Amino acid sequence: MATLLSRALDLLYPPRCVGCAAFGHNLCEDCSALLLPASGPGRCGRCGVRRDDKGRCPDCFGWRDLDGARAAFEMTGPARRVVHGLKFSGIRDLAEDMADALYPVAAQLSPSATFPIPLHPRRRRARGFNQAEVLFDRLGWPPAPGRLDRIRPTASQVGLSAGERRENVAGAFRYRGPDLKGATVAVLDDVVTTGATAGECARVLREHGAGRVYALAYARAPYRTPTSGASDG
Repeated sequence: MATLLSRALDLLYPPRCVGCAAFGHNLCEDCSALLLPASGPGRCGRCGVRRDDKGRCPDCFGWRDLDGARAAFEMTGPARRVVHGLKFSGIRDLAEDMADALYPVAAQLSPSATFPIPLHPRRRRARGFNQAEVLFDRLGWPPAPGRLDRIRPTASQVGLSAGERRENVAGAFRYRGPDLKGATVAVLDDVVTTGATAGECARVLREHGAGRVYALAYARAPYRTPTSGASDG
């Protein structure tokens, strides 16, 4: 019945590409070809940001509890439209495309548990969903042994300096569940930018026994200045 309803809705409201508005797919083949992988030469091996030199990476040099970040694509062009289409327009079917792109990225880490980064209940009610949870559900992975909660509301990270972002999310998360016993875990979100949010989650998970913690995201957004328009993360 659900399949029939979905097909009927597709006939009445056919999907349109978030990149070029062509009918038929949420992201068409032409726009998919424009996605820029966030891995390979010219990128930091730890956090995946695009780099022009081989010195210490300013984007992840200060990370303490986060062992690294992995993302499928650069947060530009069609990838940015995919992220915004899910988060701000509520096109949940985009999570299917995002999940397909994340499978090979996650395979590099082989985490024993993955936690979607939580929203505060107030923001979740306002948006109607948590994009990280939607993405996690589409990935079809088993639930983590415990629960990661956001226990206080935080301001948007957009427009904040890297230090302000860390201060903004300090003490905002809580873990409830069994000891993680040295496990390699991942914290999942749609975008990673400075790693402040993922890093605070990592700190909490390490306090409960996690051995290594990685940020896992669909898109990697470079952070340069507080006015660069980078996304939360």
